[in-house]
Amino acid sequence: MIADRYLELKGELESILAGSIKLGSEMQRPAEQLDTWQALLRDITEPLLFVAVGEVKSGKSSLLNALFGNEFAKVDVLPATDRVYIFRYGAEEKSTEVSSKITERYLPIPFLRDFNVVDTPGTNTMVKEHQMVSEDFMPRADIVLFVFSVANPWTQSNWEFLDFLQKTWLKNVIFVLQQIDLREPTEIDVIHRHLQDTAMRRLGFVPPIFPVSARKALLARTSGLDKEKLWEESAFQPLEEQINFIVNESSTRMLKLRSTFQAARAALEDLDREIRGFLDKILSDRAVLDRLDALLETRREQMLRQVKALVREGESAYDETTKERALLLRQELKWWRGFSLIWGRKSPEQLHGRIEQNLRQLMQPQMDKAVRTLEADLRALWPQMQDLLENQLSPDLQKEARQNLPDFAGQRRELSESIQAAFVNILANKDLPQQLARSYSQTAISLRAVVAIFAVAAAAGVFFQAPNATATMGTFVLAGLAALLAIFLAFNHRRSVLRTYQRQLSPKRAEFSQNLEQQFAKAMDAFCADITKKFQDLREICQSRLGRYEPWSRHAEGLRAKLDGLKLRLG
Repeated sequence: MIADRYLELKGELESILAGSIKLGSEMQRPAEQLDTWQALLRDITEPLLFVAVGEVKSGKSSLLNALFGNEFAKVDVLPATDRVYIFRYGAEEKSTEVSSKITERYLPIPFLRDFNVVDTPGTNTMVKEHQMVSEDFMPRADIVLFVFSVANPWTQSNWEFLDFLQKTWLKNVIFVLQQIDLREPTEIDVIHRHLQDTAMRRLGFVPPIFPVSARKALLARTSGLDKEKLWEESAFQPLEEQINFIVNESSTRMLKLRSTFQAARAALEDLDREIRGFLDKILSDRAVLDRLDALLETRREQMLRQVKALVREGESAYDETTKERALLLRQELKWWRGFSLIWGRKSPEQLHGRIEQNLRQLMQPQMDKAVRTLEADLRALWPQMQDLLENQLSPDLQKEARQNLPDFAGQRRELSESIQAAFVNILANKDLPQQLARSYSQTAISLRAVVAIFAVAAAAGVFFQAPNATATMGTFVLAGLAALLAIFLAFNHRRSVLRTYQRQLSPKRAEFSQNLEQQFAKAMDAFCADITKKFQDLREICQSRLGRYEPWSRHAEGLRAKLDGLKLRLG
């Protein structure tokens, strides 16, 4: 096929331009930019234009059929025809009368996708059409085949038409001496020299001249007999090489491909630069988020170390409160106050409430100190995070960040409340009031029973006046024993309550430390987890954007590789 190399290069460049347009459309480039690229694509997709000129019966149509290996042009053109036929590709065969002198023929022949072919009337019959043909087709023609027939090579009509043309339109003219199978080789040589001499005299230069037999060339391409012999006898090979040279090397089409290549490369570099810019932003944002995570984890570890120090201080305070609790209990539970249970005036809830209040007062400074220490760490953490979020994130992700920032004030408040709740849970025992109430109730019943016995004995001695001194003495002895028993029970109640309080308010020191540390760690883990989740939302935004730009980057990289491969071949 003629112009194979050009068509291959053009096809690859069309593919690259189409890919760039698709990529630019996906990236929502401005419409005017896309229109410019579309215009470049349309410009190079325009088929090559071949124009055949010569006298009637000179063999123009046969030459065109042989060039393209398909009998698409009429061979038996009437001498009187004065129409210009333009052959184009069409899905269905049809003819369109463009004007009184031009007919467009649409044929479903594949090569017509890449070539538009103009078959002109004979130069000896179209004097009136000289201007139309020369102005409409010659300036745009990629190849002009000027056909001379060996049967009548001396005609003047071809030369008169050539005189009518501007010299600048003759750069792609090829002289074809057709039907050489009708003459002897010596005659062909004479005619060849005649054309050279006449061209030099009339034009001032000699165009390439190729004697051929289009009939044999077409047979070689369409029949299965003696192909190589027919092709050699047709002498078509040099003509095709000249056409390929003009199209592939020296035609404006190659210049257009090269300029389009430069424009496509510039457009692709622009897209690639934009994509790399976006990817760099995304990777930079991810690096910032990684630093935020690292900063948060570092500060969390620092706060945990701080917690261990706070726990140790809490242990010291706990030891001090143990002594204070024992002192408070002894002050509240003097042995003679146990007798108040006889009248039910002593309330375990009141006692527990007073002691718990004192305990809170003793531990409150430690709670306040722990909260202030951790809150100071959190306050110091926020400016560093704020600097990363506001000064190092890309502007578009900053907008997302402002919508997803954690509530640091609320987090600090919740952490403070959870720490205080931890102290309360450790220092307060919900079962203690109930146990004290049971102890009080049992002791009160015992005391009341003893007092009742004492009262009965005393009343009996007074009202019944015992008959003898022995009976009276026995009554008083019994009353004394009841009094001693009441005193013993009062002392025992005091010891019982002290033991109960000591057992309930003095858990093992290690359990106290472990519980306190767990509460701190739990509160901080919840705080850090919430912040991490906020940053994870930003990370997912980055990942979503990366999923959009990475395919574009791969697409641009593939197009760039194709351009690099095309560069050397385009020269």
